[in-house]
Amino acid sequence: MTLYEAAMRNFQAAADILEALQSTRLDLVGEARSGLIGRPRLALSGGYNDVTPTFGACLPTNGRAELLIADSGTGVELRCTGIDWLTLEGTLAEPVPAELCYIEMQVTSDRPQIADVFLREFIEDGSVRDSGHLECHLDLDAVSVCKLPLPEIEDDVTSRRVIIHLRQPAARLILDRLAITLT
Repeated sequence: MTLYEAAMRNFQAAADILEALQSTRLDLVGEARSGLIGRPRLALSGGYNDVTPTFGACLPTNGRAELLIADSGTGVELRCTGIDWLTLEGTLAEPVPAELCYIEMQVTSDRPQIADVFLREFIEDGSVRDSGHLECHLDLDAVSVCKLPLPEIEDDVTSRRVIIHLRQPAARLILDRLAITLT
């Protein structure tokens, strides 16, 4: 085998891996942007708000927020009022067996943010089961990656959602990147 042939085989193997990962990746910023098509902004109120079938946000009962396209053109902006927490939630399409979930986050704000990341499973009887949370520090203008171990899917699970719980969110947040990849 020549050096060229070995390099091509390695390149093709890497491309196959990237393609497989892409099929298990959920781009939540892209989802949020698609929920804004045809409207300049979306008002979010206390409780859970469906933006699209796979992306939602939850606010405290008395909280309010607006979701809009960021000035940068690639992300989305959240303008928050009267909230001390906010969750950004990605619904996994179906209970696909996976051992790990990687959450990529890049947030622009006036200060660093802290998020608690966990998996919520919805059970047939209407209850929910939450995995243990991981704390993730979101530094300014940097991509943060959080590796969340996933429990084995039990027979009574009807759906699953990855929860990114922001503590004390800034009044203005720009989500430059927010994505979930299962492996």
